[in-house]
Amino acid sequence: MFRLDARSGAALALASALALTAALGASCAGAPPAQRGTAACPPLCPQPTKPPPPAAPGPVVPGTPGDAPVFDPERLTLVLDDPRLAPVQKLVAEEAYASAAAAMAQALSAPLSPADAAALRYQLGRLRALAGDPLGAAREYDAAAAAGGPLADYARFAAADLLAKAGQPDAAIERAGAVSSDVAIADELDRVVAHALAEKGDIGAAAARWQAYLARSWPASTWVPEALRFARALLRHPKEDHAEEAIRLARRVLDEAPGGAGAGEAKEILEQALSTLPFARRKPFLDPGPADLLARARALLASRQDKEALAVTEALIALPEAQAPSAFACDAFAARGEALGRVRRRAEAADIYGTAIERCGPAAPAAAASASAPAVATGASAPVAAAGAPAVAAGAPAAAAGAPAVAASAPAAPAAAGAGAPAPRRPETLYNAARASFRVDRHAEAAARFALLEKEYPDHRLADDARYLGARALLALGDQAQFVQMLTAMPDDYPSGDMVADGLFELALFEMERDGWAGAVRPLELGLARFPHERAYHAAGRFPYYLGRAHIETGSPDKGKALLEQVIRDYPLSFYMALAHARLADADPAAAQRALSAALERDASAPYAELRSPLFARPAFTRAVELARQGEAKLARRELDALGVGSRTAPREVMWASAFLLARAGALPQSYSILRTAMASDGRVELAGDWVDHYPAGRWRSAWELAYPRPFAALVAAEAKRSGIPEALAYAIMREESAFDPKVASPAQAYGLMQLIVPTAKRMAKPLGLPSSAEALKRPEVNIALGCRYLSVLRGQFSDNPLLAIPAYNAGGGAPKRWIAERPSQSFDLWVERIPYEETRLYTKRVLTSLAVYELLYTGDQPSEALRTPLPASPAARSAVANAAP
Repeated sequence: MFRLDARSGAALALASALALTAALGASCAGAPPAQRGTAACPPLCPQPTKPPPPAAPGPVVPGTPGDAPVFDPERLTLVLDDPRLAPVQKLVAEEAYASAAAAMAQALSAPLSPADAAALRYQLGRLRALAGDPLGAAREYDAAAAAGGPLADYARFAAADLLAKAGQPDAAIERAGAVSSDVAIADELDRVVAHALAEKGDIGAAAARWQAYLARSWPASTWVPEALRFARALLRHPKEDHAEEAIRLARRVLDEAPGGAGAGEAKEILEQALSTLPFARRKPFLDPGPADLLARARALLASRQDKEALAVTEALIALPEAQAPSAFACDAFAARGEALGRVRRRAEAADIYGTAIERCGPAAPAAAASASAPAVATGASAPVAAAGAPAVAAGAPAAAAGAPAVAASAPAAPAAAGAGAPAPRRPETLYNAARASFRVDRHAEAAARFALLEKEYPDHRLADDARYLGARALLALGDQAQFVQMLTAMPDDYPSGDMVADGLFELALFEMERDGWAGAVRPLELGLARFPHERAYHAAGRFPYYLGRAHIETGSPDKGKALLEQVIRDYPLSFYMALAHARLADADPAAAQRALSAALERDASAPYAELRSPLFARPAFTRAVELARQGEAKLARRELDALGVGSRTAPREVMWASAFLLARAGALPQSYSILRTAMASDGRVELAGDWVDHYPAGRWRSAWELAYPRPFAALVAAEAKRSGIPEALAYAIMREESAFDPKVASPAQAYGLMQLIVPTAKRMAKPLGLPSSAEALKRPEVNIALGCRYLSVLRGQFSDNPLLAIPAYNAGGGAPKRWIAERPSQSFDLWVERIPYEETRLYTKRVLTSLAVYELLYTGDQPSEALRTPLPASPAARSAVANAAP
């Protein structure tokens, strides 16, 4: 089975000839294995004149009559893997594209098979384009198209695109017209032809093409520049209709582009277009109606433009239409609540959501008819802050935990359009309102809002979420009996609810935190019986792990050890497997070693089904293979998505093959993401059971290597050693922070592979003499060095348990110190469960999972930190508490 180790990972990067190419950085990665990683590459030399060897067989092996073809990753070779192209590969690694093109042209002068000649000609077109020679590239693509083969239409498209950009519109339109509509790239033809038509001055035809293009779904990096280009083209042909269309395009960019991308240019276009319109046609754009304003608020919230959304929603809720219950008023105030929460004005958000509930109208008729029914399905009374406390209107904020509860049915506002019927989004508004109250510790208000949702909409998808969070709100108020009652009844009240497992687990945690291990046994047993094999990373193995602990704590050590061994056996390298191994190793090191060894031996010989599917014979898959061979990862993914990979409706065999193809094309993040997140839902293909249920042994190892790759190997090794941290930890952090994308930037202005913010980077950079700007942090050699140093600093702050550096990396070094001070004697497992920030809690579980994988995969001969987690969260803090006891 295809192996993706540090050397072949570098080879993939070189083949891509894009930004990742230089980043991975190893020279001669496409040379034979014995030469990879050496200091010097073979020099540029004349091409051989002897006849070429026969073409290597492709990765798709035809089946026998009646059988589907087989995909064999071992047979997949890249164009630049050809030893005759080693000089080209070296020059590509150095981003010397003009020289690489010259070397490729020299290679084409040798005798070649027709298939090899077409493939090399296509690659030469890529190299000339990268070298800044669009007309030369177009000529090579024309030659590749004339040679035929699976990529002929892609060559025609590339030539059309380049010719349009080079100011040859007629030639571009001619090439575009020859592209078949069957290829995945065909939906880009409207863009290319629009450019060419605009160059010819035919704005009417160009506009139709641009409109068709922008009507499709594209990433912002694609549609934003096209929308702006279209708007500029319209303004070059002054007409009132053109100005109005340009205004709509500019407004779309301003409202929908994530993070305000393109906002500066869009504002210029907007001002210019408005200035050309007479007042009567300009006024509707300056004074939008209620529906347009609401749509704009929603767009701004969706694009994470929170400050702009705050301003728009302030105007929105002041409209006369928002002053009485209606669907519009409900949505307006809900949008305002969301905007306030986004800018951390959380108490105001909780208040405004109260008004949103009132504006959403009264309860549905069915709920009103059952007003005398109990608030929750268990027969419990509606949760209130105190017995007999007076009810208040839904919009009244509760000032403190003991404030009165929200009334079960808010009084109706004066009659208005829609009055007498609840708004369609009333249940979502109730839920978001309750969450807003919960976040600011207004637990009585939160509990009442959650209860109202359960009572009015018992069959809604959020009803079980409301039960779970409402119970937690009541526990925060000290109502332990109601908390236990509500969560105990969840399995019966919501047999299909997706929060039932979390409810049972929360009930068990409640008991375990107060050392009530005997009381935890029952909910853990129920959870294990109801959910025998959870797969989500944050939950896989939690019920058997804690049930094992509970048995040990209550005097049944053999039963408990057997469950810990089960977790080791059945949940390979999960967060709870690491905890189980550490706990079992503490009690019985030999048993822990036996359990892990047995699982590895089992999976080393486990059968691995060959990848066989009729879809491998489809032209789309053939094109995807050839594009991957060229290093065209994005284009290959387009063809694979046409087979159902993006929607996860493709057969599992095609999903696996796609992961291998993308890895070989240098697209490591896209490759492992197919395996990393695959879960069964809504009829989508299930991949998790294929590899997550097996240890990385035997033929299963290659799947884990795809999901947990090691790009930038030389950089990581050097910087981890310099900073004194495990390489596996650097990779685990990098994988979860950036998915190995060196250019990524977060909304919080964290940059690069290890997602550093500039202030932290400055502190780390000073002693190393490195730059720390946002742009510098997108360079792998800078980011990895600073990220490794920061991890080293954090580990030094938690010398008794260096794993606490993981939550510290996410939440800041001070946060784990506070949590240790609050819970100095708590075991590490329960301490992680009670990290108060959900993001940090889940992050810690993800990184520890990745750490366990990287350690076993690549440094199995060294001691593992993940599989030897300290039992106390802070051994030093626990010892200090014990010594201080009288």
